[in-house]
Amino acid sequence: MDNKFQSARFIFVTGIGGADLASKAVWNAMTMHKPNVAKRIFFLESPDNREYEEIREITNNKINGLEEIALIAVSKSGKTRETLESFRKTFNILSEKFGELVTKRTLVISTEDSPLWDLAEEKNIDRRAWEGMIGGRFSAFTVAHTTVLEIAGLDVEAFKKGQKIMDEKCSFEDLDNPAKHLAQNIFEYYKKDFDILNFFTFNTELEDLGKWCRQLVAESLASITPTVSVGPADLHSMLELYLGGPKNRFTIFIKSAREIQNNINNTAYDEVTRSYREEGLPFIKYEMEEINEQEIGSFMEFMIKTIIELANLLEVDPYDQPAVDNYKKSLHNS
Repeated sequence: MDNKFQSARFIFVTGIGGADLASKAVWNAMTMHKPNVAKRIFFLESPDNREYEEIREITNNKINGLEEIALIAVSKSGKTRETLESFRKTFNILSEKFGELVTKRTLVISTEDSPLWDLAEEKNIDRRAWEGMIGGRFSAFTVAHTTVLEIAGLDVEAFKKGQKIMDEKCSFEDLDNPAKHLAQNIFEYYKKDFDILNFFTFNTELEDLGKWCRQLVAESLASITPTVSVGPADLHSMLELYLGGPKNRFTIFIKSAREIQNNINNTAYDEVTRSYREEGLPFIKYEMEEINEQEIGSFMEFMIKTIIELANLLEVDPYDQPAVDNYKKSLHNS
C-alpha cells in the first residue's frame, strides 16, 4: 500500500454489500466503545441527504488539510449504481474545499476495465484490481477489504494470520474439521424444518460481524434465513419468540470471553444458553479469547468454510446469486 494514505484521519468508503460489510465489521469490532480512536471511517453504502450534509459539515469544519482524507470506492462490477452515486457526491463535496487535488487522495478498487475503473483511469486516480472472480461476500481477505483496514491502521497481518490458522483447522476431511461438523449439524436440523440461522452476539461491537454473516448465508444458500440478535438487549424483546415460539431456529452464540467476563452480560449469556439447552433448542457457542484482528479473522474464515460445506450438503452453488444480479441489472437500467 502506498504510504501516502496512512496519514488519512477521515476515511470515506463508498461501497455496498460484499464491497464493504467485511471491512465495516472488522473496523466496528475493533473500535466501537474505545476512546481516542485516531481515525474515523464513514461507510457510505447509499447515503441520504442528511448523511451528505454531515460529510459537508465535517469537511468544512473538522478536516484541516488534504492529507487528512482518503476517499475509497469499492465495487467488483464497477457499475453498482448506489456506489457510483455515493462516490460522485462524496467526491464533489470534498472537491468543493480541496479542488481537483482530491484525485490524489482517492483510491478505486474494482475489476479492471469496469466503468468505475475506466473513470478512475481517466481522472488519473490510483487503482487496485479486484482479485480474480471472488464474489463480494467471500472477499474479506482480499485487497477489497485489507486495503481499507490497512489505511485505517488495523493489523492486517494478524487478520490474515487468523484466517490461516482457521484454514488449517478446517483442512481435515472428517468431522474433526470444525466447519464440516457445524455444517452437518445445521443441515441435520434443517431437514427437521429448522430453517432459520440466528447469529446471536453478546458484544455490541460484533453486531456488524453478525450482519456480514447474514449476507454470507443469504446470498450463498438462498434457503436458510439468517437473522442477527444482540444480547442481552434482544433477550428483553425477542426471547419469548425464541424460547416459546416455533422450534425452527438454529443459533450461533458469539461472544468475547474477556470483554464480558464478570458482568451482567456474562450472566445473561450463561442463563440464555442454559435455557436453550433445557428447551432442546439447537445451538453452538463460538467464544473468542478477546476481540482482536486475529480472532475476527479466524471467525470469518470459519463461517466462510462452514457455509461452503453447508452449500455442498444442500446441493446449491454458493458462488451464484441470480436474484441479486437481476436486481442490479434492473436498477442499472432504470
